[in-house]
This record gives sequence, structure tokens and C-alpha cells, in this order.
Amino acid sequence: MLEPPSIRVRLTAWYAAVLLFILACLSAGVYVFVRASLERSLDKQLDRDIDTVATVVAAEPHGKGKNGHLPGNILFAVRENQHLVYHSDAWCRTKYLHSAEIQPEDGVGVWRSPEGTDYRVRNVQLHINGRDLRVAVSEDNAFLTSTMRSLLAVLLLSFPCAAMLSIGGGYFLAGRALSPISAMASKAREITAESLSERLPVGNPDDELGRMATVFNETLARLEASFDRLRSFVANTSHELRTPLTAMRSVGEVALRRPLDADAAREVIGSMLEEVGRLTRMVECLLDLARAEPGAMTLTRQNVELPAVAASAMELVRVLAEEKCQDVSVDVRAPATVRGDQASLRQALTNLLDNAIRYTPAHGRIRLTVGRGPGGEPTLEVEDDGPGIAPEDRERIFDRFYRAKNGHGGNASGTGLGLAIARSAVEANGGRLEYESVASGGSKFRITFSLNHLASLQ
Repeated sequence: MLEPPSIRVRLTAWYAAVLLFILACLSAGVYVFVRASLERSLDKQLDRDIDTVATVVAAEPHGKGKNGHLPGNILFAVRENQHLVYHSDAWCRTKYLHSAEIQPEDGVGVWRSPEGTDYRVRNVQLHINGRDLRVAVSEDNAFLTSTMRSLLAVLLLSFPCAAMLSIGGGYFLAGRALSPISAMASKAREITAESLSERLPVGNPDDELGRMATVFNETLARLEASFDRLRSFVANTSHELRTPLTAMRSVGEVALRRPLDADAAREVIGSMLEEVGRLTRMVECLLDLARAEPGAMTLTRQNVELPAVAASAMELVRVLAEEKCQDVSVDVRAPATVRGDQASLRQALTNLLDNAIRYTPAHGRIRLTVGRGPGGEPTLEVEDDGPGIAPEDRERIFDRFYRAKNGHGGNASGTGLGLAIARSAVEANGGRLEYESVASGGSKFRITFSLNHLASLQ
């Protein structure tokens, strides 16, 4: 099976075909126009000949000379009742013309003599001096025939030249038009995972190829950002996993260097189990984060009462707040129902409440509010009166493994994944999670569901 030709060859073929088609239509039009123009000129000459013949016959009704000969170079003959009564000397001198039979009887026609000469003949019925006469005038059609043959030969001979020029020009123009694609392809071959910062050349950003290159560059930018996040994630994960593993190895090596009694062995095992627990929590958080990614989470969408989810999440963490004698409460200001996954929303709220409890000092206050935003959007807000988050840390608090210097994420026992998991879970349910500082101190995290999303799902 033959492979399809390249785009350049196809463009050349289309260009040549369209150009030749246009040239054929133009040539046909020129041929028809020139022929019609020459025929009109001959017809006008025949009309003038008719007027001249009528004038001569009216002035000399019996003609001059023998057999009704009339002088002049006009090819004409006059018949009365099918009998030839007048004819010009030129008509008489023209071989075979006197036997011409023109159909239709009234009008214009072309008569070809036995020797191949064409004559354009006009037949009219005239009433002159009380007599009904049929006048036939003729003009030699040789000039029109030779002119049209010459024009046809020129037009036919121009087609091979036009075809060659159109193919050559089309191939050249197609190459020029596709050269940006070749440049982009060459540059794309050079871009690897290690050089994602490079971009495709954009000649004219406003034309089709420029817009295509711009879209590719935007895709490369997204890939670069994804690779950077992946590298950072792998590096952070390796670092976080290395710390407990190093601690476990150090404790084990120290324990092997000296004899241990039962109490010392239990202390070593307890220390190692503590690090194992830390590793377990981190792995579980990583799994939760992977499952919470938009598109990766398997959601069971149903009508979710936000007050019920808020109360359920608060009950899960209430015991942690009681250990620190903290005041926790749920305030339902505007009940709302959204369609989403109840388990993932509860997990997001639980992470936010756990963070608030962890970083709020003893006897502090934590509020979970169900309400509406300025535009009427359903919201869930977790507010505490803890130390808050420093301005320089606020843009990165949702990054994986990021721990602020103080405030949320400042506790070394955390994994730095809680807020990242919460944001992914919220976004998977069509909402958005934002941080807002509180003027009196503390932090506020707000989950917002858009009205369009809510209206289309309820």
C-alpha cells in the first residue's frame, strides 16, 4: 500500500490543480469572448452591407450590364421569387458562393465551400420599389477562423508552461509556508526532560502556525512545572523518609555495640517503633494525597448536607481538643446542600480542624462555620485564634512537605501534607480552599462552592 505523500507535495498538487483550473476557465472565457467579439464585428459589417445593397438596388432597379450585374466589392446576391435578379461582380468572381444555401432563410449562418473556405452569410427579406426581394450578403470568415485557431494554439501551448510554473512555484511556496513547522520540529527534537525550559520558535504569534507554536510552548511550560513539582516532591519525600530511617539505623547500630538488658532493649524497640509509626503516618498521607488528586479520586457523588459533614468532622477531632482544653464549636449560619463525596469532604475538614487544634495553644478557641459568601456561595470556614501564618509563608502553605517557620506547619512532628491533601480533596469536589488571616490574630481557612456548580448539581 502506497504511503500518502507529504504535506508539501499535497499542497503543491492542490496549488497546481487550482491554478490550472482557474487558467482553463480564464482561457475558455477569453476564447468565447474573442470569438463573440469578432462575430459581432462581422455581423455589424453585414448589416452595413445590407444597407448598401438596398440603397444600390433602389437607385438602379434594373442593374447594369448583363444578367443584373452590379458593381462593387460587396459579396451579395438578390433573388426575387427564387430567381437571381442581381449579384455583385465580387459574388460572381467567388467560386462556389453562388450555390450557397443558408439555413435558416432569415438570419445569419456560416457556409463552407467545397474547398474549405468559410463565409458568414446574412439573409434578409426587403421590400424595395414595390418588389419583395431576398438579399444575401456575405463576408469572408477566414480572418475570424485563423484568429481563433491562433488564439486556441496559444492557449493550449500555454498550459504545459503554466503547469510547470505552477508546480515549481507551488513547491517553492509550500516549502516557504511549511518552513516554520520544520523549524519547530527540529527544535522539538532537541527538547528533552532535561531541557524543558527551552521553547519552540514563534515567527508570527498571530497566524495559525504562530498560535500552534504558542499552544505547544504553553504545554511545555505546564510539563516543565509538572516535572519541577515531581522533582521537588521526590526530593522532599526522600528527605522526609530518610530522617526516620536514619534514626532507626542509628538507634539499632548503637544498640548492637553494647549489651542491653531488658529495659534498655524495650527502650530501643520503643524508639524504633516510634519512627516506624512516623513512617507509617507519612506513607498513609502520601496515599491519601494520591487518592485526593483531581481525576484520581473515586468519588461517590450524592447530596451532602454541609452542617452534617461539619458536625461529623468536629466529632472526630473533639477528643484532641479536649486534651488541650480548647473550645471547639460548629456554627450553622446558612444551611446548604451540595452534591459531592461526603467522605473526602469530611477528610478535608478533619485535616483543617486537626491543624487548627495542633497549632492553637491550650484553652484556645476554634470555630467551624457553615454559611454563605458575599455572592451567596455555600462556604465552610475553620477559624482559630492561634499564632497565624507569617506573610512570607502564606503562598506556600498548600505545597507538599512545606512547613512554615511558625504557626500552621511549624510542628516538626507533622508531615507537611495535611493542607495539600485538604486542597486536593476540595478541588476534586468542585470547590476551592483559601487562606485568610484574621485581624485579631489566628488563621481562617475557607472552602467555597460556586453557585453555578451548586445550582447544576442540586
